[in-house]
Amino acid sequence: MYFEFNRDKNQALKSLQESHSSFGEEVLEGIRRVVVDSAYEVIGLKGYTSWAIGYSVANLLSSLLRDQRRTHPVSVLAAGFHGIPDDHEVFLSLPARLGRAGVLGVADMELTDEETRRLRCSTKTL
Repeated sequence: MYFEFNRDKNQALKSLQESHSSFGEEVLEGIRRVVVDSAYEVIGLKGYTSWAIGYSVANLLSSLLRDQRRTHPVSVLAAGFHGIPDDHEVFLSLPARLGRAGVLGVADMELTDEETRRLRCSTKTL
């Protein structure tokens, strides 16, 4: 899937949600593998990831302090999302809209059966 860099991130997330169900399991696994391995690639090429961490923190602060209401993958209490029981207190990184008041909402993405299985497995592990 192609996203222009100058497009609004929230619109890009919405487009991804709409097209997500059309991806095959093999394509989704390939995307997952690229995301998981990207940190190791950065470390292998640069020897560290400190710039990425600083850039991420600056983006989060910008959204919060300027009330930009942009979507970021941040750790939130996941109870009630994606079938996680309300009484199960676990924090997961989910796409959340951030503003001056903090987390304004969490994107309700449609997950495949395999993604749901993996999410629940992660929840049990944590």
